[in-house]
Amino acid sequence: MKSIFKIAACLSVLLLAYSCKLEEIDTQMTDEEAIANIRLECDALEAYTIQAEKPQAVSFSVTSTTPWSITCSGNPDWLTVSPSSSAESSLAEDIIVKVAVNPGFEDRSTVLTVQGENTEILYKVTITQLRKGRLAVSPATGNFSKNGESKAFTVDANVAWTVTSADPWLTFSKDKGEGTGSPETVQAIAAKNTSIVRQTRVTVTCGDLKEMFDVVQEGEFLEFLPVETTEINRVGEQIELGVKASLDWKVEVDNEAFTATKSGSDKVILSAPFNNQFAPRSVTIILKPVAAEYGDVSNSITLTQDINFKFSGNCEVLEDGSVKISSGSSTRVSTLDDLRFVSIVMTFGEKNFKDKAELWCAVKAAGCNIYNQLTLGGNTRIRTDGSLPDGSSTYLNTTYSITKDELNAMTEYRFDVLPDEVNTAYHYIRFYYNGTLKAEQNYRSIFQADPEAAGPYWFGYYDDASDGTWYVIKTCDITPIAE
Repeated sequence: MKSIFKIAACLSVLLLAYSCKLEEIDTQMTDEEAIANIRLECDALEAYTIQAEKPQAVSFSVTSTTPWSITCSGNPDWLTVSPSSSAESSLAEDIIVKVAVNPGFEDRSTVLTVQGENTEILYKVTITQLRKGRLAVSPATGNFSKNGESKAFTVDANVAWTVTSADPWLTFSKDKGEGTGSPETVQAIAAKNTSIVRQTRVTVTCGDLKEMFDVVQEGEFLEFLPVETTEINRVGEQIELGVKASLDWKVEVDNEAFTATKSGSDKVILSAPFNNQFAPRSVTIILKPVAAEYGDVSNSITLTQDINFKFSGNCEVLEDGSVKISSGSSTRVSTLDDLRFVSIVMTFGEKNFKDKAELWCAVKAAGCNIYNQLTLGGNTRIRTDGSLPDGSSTYLNTTYSITKDELNAMTEYRFDVLPDEVNTAYHYIRFYYNGTLKAEQNYRSIFQADPEAAGPYWFGYYDDASDGTWYVIKTCDITPIAE
């Protein structure tokens, strides 16, 4: 009788959970027929493998028309199943199996049995947790020959392991092992190196464990010797750079303002001119092999050069190193150094000279002034004024004509202050417009009268003109003239 009551209970549950199916069941079925219609379904895999550390939970579902339960072989204390029976939940449930960290050096496993009442249907699920990993690596030592060679290292692991290289030029006689618990020998094989010295990292992975070591392979060398400074004199200089190389090489630069030449097999001579731009600039000197077989064997060094000018008023240094000068009182670009006889050459970019435009180039030394004065609507002249130490005047000027259209067509401006080689008590002032002499005058020399006289040259605005004139000066070369 008890079995009949249990069957009736099962059928009641079946009616509640699967009413649509039970509509088809004959309520007059026998006990045997009722048992035969019991359903138990589980979507678990037959087996799961879990890592020793950071184990992931296992999940599956159970759907049944009869009470069910899950048991574990060996009653392990390292695994929990929730829920473990329909009495704790319902006939249809998602099951979560949680596994603790395996602290031992042996695999462990249990079999979960999912079984329902009054049915022979059951499911067995094997849960295996891998043993705790043990990994010891004896790295390959010493540099690999540039001609290629192999070096041995050992892997001692108790679980499966793999070995990888960060670069393809280093390979291995085998890249994985079973983890027998005894040391296994691996040959690291370096291909022939036709490049510079190279280094890569070897990584051995065993479960959650990793061991890494670096290997170095000898190669060709092409490099600069250490330098005391990477700064170039702003007024220009020649710099000798030492080179260490095992192959024939050539030299290049990335800035056409500079030149670099090979000197013998162990030197580069860098010729750096006066920095004629209005921002710091740099040059990268690059060593390259002559023969293509060496591939990208190269080495470089970057040097920087500061500016030779300072700014006041409405000056704007542009991204390309040029300077935009806009009208305004005392808007000037001045040299950092005091100079005497010079040749100044400026190149122009865009410009917008208007009716009251100004462009002066001048120096004041020993109380005297030397000017090239371009002032539309005013004086356009070259002149010297002031008094020499003996009280005599140096005033003299030469006027000339220049138009707004000429200024807007100007691409090159040159202003020379030169010693008179015949009469050293005098000097010349010359202004060249687009390479053609525009004005010239021979003056009493303030520099001859005072050997210490010198001053900063400046160009830009003298008066408080604000007619909207602006012009861009791309470069300014200043060459001191020997006396």
